[in-house]
Amino acid sequence: MAAPAFVKNPKFIGGAIVSLWVAYVVYWNHRLNTIEIQLLPFVRPSQLKVSSVIIGAALFGCAATVAVQFLWRRGGSKSGSVASTAPADSTKTVA
Repeated sequence: MAAPAFVKNPKFIGGAIVSLWVAYVVYWNHRLNTIEIQLLPFVRPSQLKVSSVIIGAALFGCAATVAVQFLWRRGGSKSGSVASTAPADSTKTVA
C-alpha cells in the first residue's frame, strides 16, 4: 500500500514530529504541582499549572510570529519605489 504524496513531504514529517513533541511535553507536565508567578510587584502571586504556562508561551510565540510576519511583509516605504528605465530613444544596441 503506497502512502499519499503529502506524507512523504519533509514539511509534513517535521510538523508531525514537532506536534508529537509538544503533545508529549504538555501531557507529562500537566501532572506537576502548581507554580507561583509574581507578575506585578504589589499583587498576590498567581498560582498556575506548568502546562498552562507552556501553552500560554506557545500561543504568545505564535501570535508574536504572525504579527512580525505581517509587519515585515507590509513594511517598506509608503510612497513606493521608482523604477528606472532606459530612455526609449537610446542609441545603444545589444549584440
